[in-house]
Amino acid sequence: MKVDPRDSLITRQSDEIAALRSQIEELKHIERRYRLLTEVSPDWISLHKPDANTTITYSSPSCRALLGYEPEEMIGLSGMSLVHPEDRDRIWEFLSDKSQEGRIVKTRYLCKDGQYKWLEISTRYLFDDLGNLEELIAISRDITDNIQADRLVQESEQRYKSLFDHNPAAVYSMNPDGDYLTANANLEKITGYTLEELIGMYWGPIVHPKDLSKTLYYFNLAKQGEPQSYDLTIIHKNGHPVEINSTNIPIIVNGEVVGVYGITVDITERQRYLEHIENLSGENKLILDSVSEGILGTDSLGKGMFLNPAGAEMLGYKRHENEYAGLPLPTDDLPLVQAIRDGRPHYNSEAIFWRNDGSTFLAEYHAAPLRDKGELKGSVVVFRDITGEKEILRAKESAEKADRAKSEFLAMMSHEIRTPMNGIIGMTELLSETELLEEQRVYADTIKESSYALLRILNEILDFSQIEAGKLDLHMEEILLEPLLQSVMELFSPRAISQGIGLSLRMKERVPTCLIGDGGRLRQILVNLIGNAVKFTDQGEVTLSVELLSNQHPGEIILQFHVTDTGIGIPKDKFDLLFQSFSQLHPAMNRKYGGTGLGLAITKKLVELMGGTIGVVSRENGGSTFYFTLPFRATQEELSQEPSSPAPKNNETITGSAVHSTLKYGPLKILIADDDEVNRFLLATWIRRLGYEPELTQDGDETVRAVTREDFDIVFMDLQMPGMDGLEATAAIRQLQGKAKRPVIVAVTALARKEDRDLCLSSGMDDFISKPLGADEIERVLKHWS
Repeated sequence: MKVDPRDSLITRQSDEIAALRSQIEELKHIERRYRLLTEVSPDWISLHKPDANTTITYSSPSCRALLGYEPEEMIGLSGMSLVHPEDRDRIWEFLSDKSQEGRIVKTRYLCKDGQYKWLEISTRYLFDDLGNLEELIAISRDITDNIQADRLVQESEQRYKSLFDHNPAAVYSMNPDGDYLTANANLEKITGYTLEELIGMYWGPIVHPKDLSKTLYYFNLAKQGEPQSYDLTIIHKNGHPVEINSTNIPIIVNGEVVGVYGITVDITERQRYLEHIENLSGENKLILDSVSEGILGTDSLGKGMFLNPAGAEMLGYKRHENEYAGLPLPTDDLPLVQAIRDGRPHYNSEAIFWRNDGSTFLAEYHAAPLRDKGELKGSVVVFRDITGEKEILRAKESAEKADRAKSEFLAMMSHEIRTPMNGIIGMTELLSETELLEEQRVYADTIKESSYALLRILNEILDFSQIEAGKLDLHMEEILLEPLLQSVMELFSPRAISQGIGLSLRMKERVPTCLIGDGGRLRQILVNLIGNAVKFTDQGEVTLSVELLSNQHPGEIILQFHVTDTGIGIPKDKFDLLFQSFSQLHPAMNRKYGGTGLGLAITKKLVELMGGTIGVVSRENGGSTFYFTLPFRATQEELSQEPSSPAPKNNETITGSAVHSTLKYGPLKILIADDDEVNRFLLATWIRRLGYEPELTQDGDETVRAVTREDFDIVFMDLQMPGMDGLEATAAIRQLQGKAKRPVIVAVTALARKEDRDLCLSSGMDDFISKPLGADEIERVLKHWS
């Protein structure tokens, strides 16, 4: 039978199609297997175009966990743009070198959240039949954790290497047999052997024979896991001994001791220093043992090397115990440690020192460096316990506070007493100038005399309080001596005449007419002494004499003053009461004459404050002579003319002035600010007698409003007023803007202390007058400021 050729062709084609279909199925099967591999692989598999951007054409699903992108998001992205900018040149160079195919490169790759991860990338290249590069295959693995771990290992190794190489001590390691495995350069310096000689060498030949058994004992303990520290002597390569301190630390790996670390410090100098201190001569040791201060010797690092018995007792160490050898400084004072190490002296007046039992005490110390031929060897710290002194200081401060409270109380009482006294004295003087019957005038004079007696008592109490508190200052000024003495004598002249006794002044030759000193205090001394002399003299006379004792030193003048009376004198058994506070030599007489018993006590303190001395010669019923010596400074030249009469002081008797019917000092607009009606009336009356009509206010707020409303020339300002006081009102007036005229503000107060005057002047006031007021003082203010 004849076969048709077409049938044969059809059969072949069917076979070929069947084979092709089988190949296609096989390829699909292979593709599914590879796709499955790429999908389950934790590594990121990607395909890239071989262009400059290495554009991504395929991304395996593992990119979700690795980079945070969905596979579809990555298709079309520039693979090179995801590489860290610092790594791009290196990666491009790697990809451009086809010989690098199959090799691994590490780089940082950008995640979707903006963070970078370290990837380890392996590449393959696909070429077409003509050998052209068609595609780039990359397999990437996350090695971020490995990189960080490597970095930590490197840092740890670097720290260890730094600690090992740069440690000021010799650091080394040994195997369990005692052979050196590693060592730094300092072991070379201490032993004299090179590192090449040391590595592999056993430590035994280096140790001094006397310390071999001890060293072996401690080394074996370290091999058993127990760290050890001990002193020993080694033999330097050149043969001389070296004193060292060694610390052995076990090297433990997986719970097993595999070697021993060693840390060695040269303590030769410290040992010599200790021996030097301990071998002090008997005389020096006796001194150190007998002084009450603690003496601590340290090495150049601040470690204690010696402590004397007084120091040991303060720090709580027992003498028979060698507890203080090598002890740290008994204080946390870091400047002291630094000063010792720098070789500088250092002092601290109040430091906290620690005792051995953990308690503390307050100490004062001074540290001084010890040097030998210019080389710093250590330091000596001398200290003492000042806890008790601080308690005394606290008690002193408490007493000073109490004294200040007393002074403030006296100042307040002075103000409260002076305010009504101002009214009594002022109104009495006004009353004395009216037409009175003789009997009425006697009464008025008695009131005035009693008021001034009370004022003198008040002044004495205040002066005594200020002297006791140490607040009485001297005011150096030029003194015209004769006018000052004459004014004091004139003060007592009326009383001397009324008692029928003489009162005389005698200035001997060569007494300067002008000198420099505190004229006010000299006047006060003389007033006290002459006042006593006149008070206790019923017949005879009272004499004040002055003589020059010395002017041998350039610029210095020493004068002696004598106040002599023919009065009742002082019994011998009363001499010990002289110059004592509140003592009265004649209690019965004192009831007759009055007095606080403070006059002589104040006088003595004033004389001593001025640099002088005071004494007395007396016999009962035979009179007394009080004498005192004072230093003064000489003036460059005597004044060419007599000054005008000095302004009256607070403790002087002020006589009333005549009525003035005209404006004596030109037109003045005057304001009086005072909350006390009597004081307001009295001051206004004195001013009206001088021809002026003042305006009146009762408190600080009203005063500020008045000054704002009108231009005043002078404001007499009381300090203590309700609401805004005088100081506050002064500050407010000084801050007023746009005022055509700045008024003169005069403080009017019953506060009579120097600090009160200074406070007024420093707060913006221009002048100061103290109650009780008088016409002369008011006239002085108007004359000066007009």
